[in-house]
Amino acid sequence: MQNRVREILSESKLQKTPCRVDVLETLQHAGVALSEADIKNQLHYDYDRATLFRTLRTFLDNNLIHQVLVNKNEVKYALNRPEILGQNQSGHAHFHCDQCGGVFCLGAVSRALLNLPEGFQIKSFEVMFNGLCSQCRNS
Repeated sequence: MQNRVREILSESKLQKTPCRVDVLETLQHAGVALSEADIKNQLHYDYDRATLFRTLRTFLDNNLIHQVLVNKNEVKYALNRPEILGQNQSGHAHFHCDQCGGVFCLGAVSRALLNLPEGFQIKSFEVMFNGLCSQCRNS
């Protein structure tokens, strides 16, 4: 897993700092979107808040991760995965579990499904489904 993380950083022409490697490994291993606090709690080293913030900002700026706004006040982060989301990272759906709070990337959503009035232009969009994930539903 660490080799793939290092490849991702190399492909993005980013330095392989310990924090960057650690954050990417954490997001890759999680498989769900994580809050900044969730990420910090799972890191191997206790990086200061500024270092973690700069790392997340760098990943956002380089399109390695994306933000998911949950309940209008909580931001979570997830890896951009072209194999799941399609090549266009903006315009994919998320599922938020009301019970466990998990946020899962579902995949691309077609803009063709939207019936926009004439003259409107979409720059980006977010789709959030709420309910129970399979694990919570079965428990």
